[in-house]
Amino acid sequence: MVEKDKKSELIEVGQDFIRKMDDIFYNRPKNNILDSIDSFFQQSVFPTRLHVDIFETDKEWVAQVDLPGVKKENIHVDVIGDRLKINVDHDEETTKVNDNKAYYHRERKYQHAERIVQLPYAVEKKSTKASYRNGVLELRGPKKSKPNDYLSID
Repeated sequence: MVEKDKKSELIEVGQDFIRKMDDIFYNRPKNNILDSIDSFFQQSVFPTRLHVDIFETDKEWVAQVDLPGVKKENIHVDVIGDRLKINVDHDEETTKVNDNKAYYHRERKYQHAERIVQLPYAVEKKSTKASYRNGVLELRGPKKSKPNDYLSID
């Protein structure tokens, strides 16, 4: 009987050890660490800083903003004097599906980016045009000199 108790105790200790090892390698660390590594390499293409190119032609200024993967309805532009305030909201949802077509992991991301761009010309809202094609927001407006806000001194 004593030998049987020692054997069952040893089996129980061994099973407990195996459960703990499974817990370490398959549950907590794997799901947290490996998922973190996966999410690092599968980061959204949404930029955290909006990249803007500004140039001018003979008659107008042009600002181009790279916004790959963003829906047109999630882009908002405000005109503030000689500045453009560009706000972008981006949300995405990913679902990992198993063989039974029932999701077991679902993730949602919401990101917001904002940039204020100062132009060398006054921005006239009525004559400024905005278009969005192939992930690039383009803003165009006529060159108008900034109003002189300085007082002359007598």
